[in-house]
Amino acid sequence: MGRGFLEALINLFWAKYADLHGAIGRQDLATIAKLDAELDPLLEAIFSTQARDQASVLIQFRFALKLLKEEADDRGCVRRNVHLMQMLVERYLAGGKADEAQASDAEGSEIANIEDATVDGFLDDAVLNRLSQRVMVVTPGYRILYTNDTNASRFAISREQLIGKHVAEFVGLHCFRNEFKSAVDRCLEGKSLPLTYAVDLDGEIVVMRCRMSPFALSPSKPACALVVMEEEADRRRRPAA
Repeated sequence: MGRGFLEALINLFWAKYADLHGAIGRQDLATIAKLDAELDPLLEAIFSTQARDQASVLIQFRFALKLLKEEADDRGCVRRNVHLMQMLVERYLAGGKADEAQASDAEGSEIANIEDATVDGFLDDAVLNRLSQRVMVVTPGYRILYTNDTNASRFAISREQLIGKHVAEFVGLHCFRNEFKSAVDRCLEGKSLPLTYAVDLDGEIVVMRCRMSPFALSPSKPACALVVMEEEADRRRRPAA
């Protein structure tokens, strides 16, 4: 990635970012939705490509630091921005090309771990509990058959308390009826699909990004839905005055 192109991407990001917060102030919902959808692809383009020179590396780090400062009050944004900063550190400061060849994007690595830990109807609890992503298995009756520690800890309850509960208790009845239920139904029909929804957790609106895939504990048992979740930055929140 050339320095000029990188700077152009960053300038475009900040321009759209400013427009987004202007739209939030005006409560212009259509513009908010449009701009919010455009920002993540820009972030991916800025961070995903290897810089060719030291100046471009510094530009990426400075952008990451500014983003951390700008979004310091949003927990979801902070989590994502710390991950992006870690990605830059591992790419450029982890010890040269040999390390770079071994390094992989954290999200891609976790996806591979999930696939390995759920192969042939087997749930490797030890692996799933090491993941930062939230994982659960949902039955055809929309009840939680399995959850990893990460998912249970988000609700500040034990895993045992989650098992057998109806998912509507945790995603909200409105979300369940309008989004989650139909997605699980499609998954149980054999389709893998993404789902993004918002949920109120202790008065905080959290945007959840999910991946659902069919999962069967054995050929003789009904298929379930393997749900992998992670919190996503919600830039739609009104900035503090």
